Amino acid sequence: MSDLDEAIDLCRAALALHPPGHSQRLTSLSNLANSLQDRFMQWGVLSDLDEAIDLYRAALALCPPGHSQRPTSLNNLASGLQNKFIHGGVLSDSDEAIDLYQVALALHPPGHSQRSTSLNNLANSFQDRFEQWGVLSDLDEAIDLYQAALALCPPGHPQRSSTSLNNLANSLQDRFKQQGVLSDLDEAIDLYQAVLALCPPGHSQRPTSLNNLANSLQDRFMQRGVLSDLDEAIDLYRAALALCPPGHSQQSTSFNGLANSLHERFKQRGVLSDLDEAIDLYQTVLALCPPGHSQRSTSLNNLASSLQDRFKQQQSIVS
Repeated sequence: MSDLDEAIDLCRAALALHPPGHSQRLTSLSNLANSLQDRFMQWGVLSDLDEAIDLYRAALALCPPGHSQRPTSLNNLASGLQNKFIHGGVLSDSDEAIDLYQVALALHPPGHSQRSTSLNNLANSFQDRFEQWGVLSDLDEAIDLYQAALALCPPGHPQRSSTSLNNLANSLQDRFKQQGVLSDLDEAIDLYQAVLALCPPGHSQRPTSLNNLANSLQDRFMQRGVLSDLDEAIDLYRAALALCPPGHSQQSTSFNGLANSLHERFKQRGVLSDLDEAIDLYQTVLALCPPGHSQRSTSLNNLASSLQDRFKQQQSIVS
């Protein structure tokens, strides 16, 4: 962080040497704004983001229509506003970001090397607005844009990344949860499997990818009741957990997902060892959710439900 602080100080000094009218002022404005946004992403100090947005606006004013840096400047300002919306939830920030991304997309027509990136940027902004406000048309728009971006990046294309596949899968999973259309869930599972193939052992995103695929398979089991989906979900959660040492960001997700799946398999097959393991896992999850934690209520309920089921099972055995 001291490196970033020093970079910001140097960017300020450079900007002071590039007054209005200087040929390098645009570059200095953008560099300082980028550094301030980076610091905001680390520390969350809103004044850094507000200053970055003001600087991005000043940079955009130096890029009239036809300027070679206008698309980049539009995207930079849109990104700053989108981050502000995510943290503050003010709809006007999201609306402006979407408008700017749409202008940038118009400057990247079919065949342009940056069109896929522009489609993804615009899709992300619609997805973020859906997550804040829950308007289904935003989610539909995000899915259409993600699909259009992915169509420009067939397998083997350098811009076909696990992120682009994962974004579309997440949106389809969200729409399935809203509307219950199984074809959305099936497509999400196919995409999560493709993401996992791009995250081989040792990849930093492999635990997340394993959990995402496991979650979607568990959702499909709950809809169709095919036990092979549940068995596969359990195997995937175990694999994810093996990659999550104490303190890992995905550890709680893996514990909880595995516990839920084992509890559900006990309900289907009645194998007590599945229930015993689920209870142990729920107790571990609860320890990770101290008083005041947003998931503590859910964790308490899950553990209580599994203990109740074990009581009923033991009563049945005694009887």
